[in-house]
Amino acid sequence: MEAVLASSLMALGLAASVRLSMVSLSANQAIQNLDRASALAQNLGECWGVQTPVCLQQFDSTSELPPLSNPTQTTWRLTWEVSDVLISGAPSGSLQELRIKITWPEGDQMAELVWVKRRASTPSWVGS
Repeated sequence: MEAVLASSLMALGLAASVRLSMVSLSANQAIQNLDRASALAQNLGECWGVQTPVCLQQFDSTSELPPLSNPTQTTWRLTWEVSDVLISGAPSGSLQELRIKITWPEGDQMAELVWVKRRASTPSWVGS
């Protein structure tokens, strides 16, 4: 009887250990996806701030980047929108906001990250 009880307790412990490992692996993948999405948003935001011809070309072509290659075969969707932020007393377009949205599948749901960056234009009195 003791052997049966000990075996069942050991089986229960092993099952819990396997379940914990599965949850841990899933959480690790979710964190890696969030890290990758943050890096993609940061790269796009920095490119918007630099205003080089190569970067500007990315924003002229379309509002969505082509599918990205990645080791986990995750399908990333990046969209963005540039809008003017109205400031009283300032000319239109003196402050712009870039809103980047990245979505990817996470299990049976879609996860998303929204990244917001603002850029101010140089005032007209500078350099006069």
